Amino acid sequence: MVTACVAVFAGFFWLQASRVQANDDLAVTASFNSQTPQTPNTPIELHLSRALKADEGRIAIVIDHSDVTSLFVIDDTRMVYSPGLVPLPLGTSQVVVYHVEAGGAWRELARFSLQVVKEIPARAPTPTPELKPANVVADSQSANGSGGTPADGASNGKVNSSESPNKPADPKTEPAVRHLWGFEKMEFVPSVTIAVKSQLLQLNFPADSRPATRATFNDVTLQFSLRSESKRGPFGAQTQFDFAGSSFQEEALRFGTLGNKAPQIDLSSYLTQFQVGRAKFALGHTSIGTSRHLVNSFSSRGLTVTIPITKRFDFSLGAMNGTNVVGYGNFFGLSKSKHQLQSATLGVELLPKRPGGLRLEFSGVNAYIQALNGFSQGSINDVESSKGGSVRLVATDKSGRFKFDGGFTRSQYRNPADPLLYQGTNTISVPFLTRNARYFDISYDVLRGYALTKSKQVSLNIAMKHEQVDPLFKSLGASAQADKYQNDFLVSGSIGEITFQAGHGRFNDNLRHIASILESLTRSKQFSVALPAAALWGGTSSTSEFLPRLSYSWSETHQFGAAIPVNGGFETDPASVPNQYSTSQNFSADWQIKKMTVGYNYNRSFTDNEQTGRKQSDFLNQTNSGRVGINPTSKLNLSFEVSRDSATDLEGAKLLRTWRVGTTASWNVNKNMTWTGGISNTIAGDRAQTSGSRNTEFETQFAYSVQVSRGDFKKVQGQIFVRYADRYARSHDLSFGTTSLTRVRIVNAGLNITFF
Repeated sequence: MVTACVAVFAGFFWLQASRVQANDDLAVTASFNSQTPQTPNTPIELHLSRALKADEGRIAIVIDHSDVTSLFVIDDTRMVYSPGLVPLPLGTSQVVVYHVEAGGAWRELARFSLQVVKEIPARAPTPTPELKPANVVADSQSANGSGGTPADGASNGKVNSSESPNKPADPKTEPAVRHLWGFEKMEFVPSVTIAVKSQLLQLNFPADSRPATRATFNDVTLQFSLRSESKRGPFGAQTQFDFAGSSFQEEALRFGTLGNKAPQIDLSSYLTQFQVGRAKFALGHTSIGTSRHLVNSFSSRGLTVTIPITKRFDFSLGAMNGTNVVGYGNFFGLSKSKHQLQSATLGVELLPKRPGGLRLEFSGVNAYIQALNGFSQGSINDVESSKGGSVRLVATDKSGRFKFDGGFTRSQYRNPADPLLYQGTNTISVPFLTRNARYFDISYDVLRGYALTKSKQVSLNIAMKHEQVDPLFKSLGASAQADKYQNDFLVSGSIGEITFQAGHGRFNDNLRHIASILESLTRSKQFSVALPAAALWGGTSSTSEFLPRLSYSWSETHQFGAAIPVNGGFETDPASVPNQYSTSQNFSADWQIKKMTVGYNYNRSFTDNEQTGRKQSDFLNQTNSGRVGINPTSKLNLSFEVSRDSATDLEGAKLLRTWRVGTTASWNVNKNMTWTGGISNTIAGDRAQTSGSRNTEFETQFAYSVQVSRGDFKKVQGQIFVRYADRYARSHDLSFGTTSLTRVRIVNAGLNITFF
């Protein structure tokens, strides 16, 4: 059956070959790639190979089926998305760039995968080259004529010496360079990184605080990557295999599941992608799903297929292992039929001439997860299964002012009884339930680029978000809080260089209004503004370097219970019903004066308890901090900061103060040698002087790096470093008559060598 499916998929791929459009000299490159994750607040950039002429129309950009052209700042050939007002969507999204011709026809120029995560992981995998459409400029090496083809139709012959070396080759005059079997591009890029990390010395006081094992050690780690990319006409292929190893057994990838039997060199991830036109097939570590509540960027090892059937219809499906998997076993991620998530999505472009203008997506999912831990999990799992369907509607007008994204999901969830978990207790199993979830996000640009004066423009955007998730709702393909009703309202805009944002949110649970369950209500308000001080007098941020850039934010949250539950145990202690106001304010000022930066920040947060019997249990926290950075030379950077925190318990009349002073320095001795150092001191104590502490930290590091490059397969990078750290901590508590003093001094050294 698998062979038949692959044959069908291959047939679809080759049918797409006849649908590839003719190329022109307009191409797009991106500042990101699919394997390097970004955070929601990271700006992204797109670059055109040339500027559009006045009669050539305009550029349109769609992210996750939403037209975000208005959020890009377009400067000639450079387009920058600033996520200050609308953060990038979490998960894996498609960034599609269109050329909207003067006659109104939309033609796709480029398509990129964008991976957005809440936080950047500590160890990111080696980036995979982006599989670019036919008319996207390839890497700079190919564009310069050293190998490969910059784009379909842009050949890689010799560049005329009278022309700029960075100018793409003219497809009408330059012959295409062909590789083995007629491929215009064929690359194979290995990468090996060997690291030696050592802890040469550790001195502890008192001596009995020294670790019994691994106080000193010498470890070797290995990271090995194999990447390839090939292209022939409409066909493209990419592969990447990543391996990781360590001489220390407990750092093996699968030590948590296999213990000492875990291989010390293991397959950490791999991805194989094929593309014919716009049809794509991916096998390995990938993700599926765009339905918020049904299956949303579910990531694991498996396969995904995306097939654009016509201009109106596209179809994608995927089958993934139920939990994340590494190693050589279960190579395809599909060896356990009862430990999988399967999903399919049918997309319908109701306005095919304007993709993303009005799009429907119908998704379905079937998941069965056994009680198996992922390689990075240590929890006790239970057998679960779910299946369901969803419909999603994405809409935007031609100007991009109005945007809508909404969906409805219906999911069936089952959690079979497990006697091993119940252990003979009187436990009621979760019933087999079918529950619903819905959401919609609406935004509209009331004003966009409105000229207030010759030098000032005004923008104003209003947005509303609604979400409701039924009690006991669950889908194994998405993470959604059950029993939730939430509405958010947001207004944002700018006047010249002044930006502002204001919002209000409402939340409550216990949607079935069960009398014995506490119904929690949350009401929130927030406001923020940022501006250069010069704007208060009609100037701009460049008017005077002595005037700071100011920002202020305020937020208030009220969390309370709707009523005292009946027979819920709250009658005996009404104070357990929450009723609390939390207010937070933050002010900052920053100066940039030639080679010096100065900053000040003040934060105040106040918690006002209005619970019965606890109205005096209030808390006040304040923080003042200042910082100075100086660059006396291009090689030397100095910084200094000081902060003061105070935490006041108004009920207990207690005040705790914390002072911190720190300084750091960085000196680039030459292009190979770098020295950094820093020292900080933190002193804390209460007003009654019954307790206190002091912590001093000093750290310095010397690093030497070198890089040798002699051809594509003769690149070597190396770095050696030596680090010394000294940490001192002393604390005392007069109430208990205790005093403690500890000190740790550590010397580390390391060597990193990367080949290719």
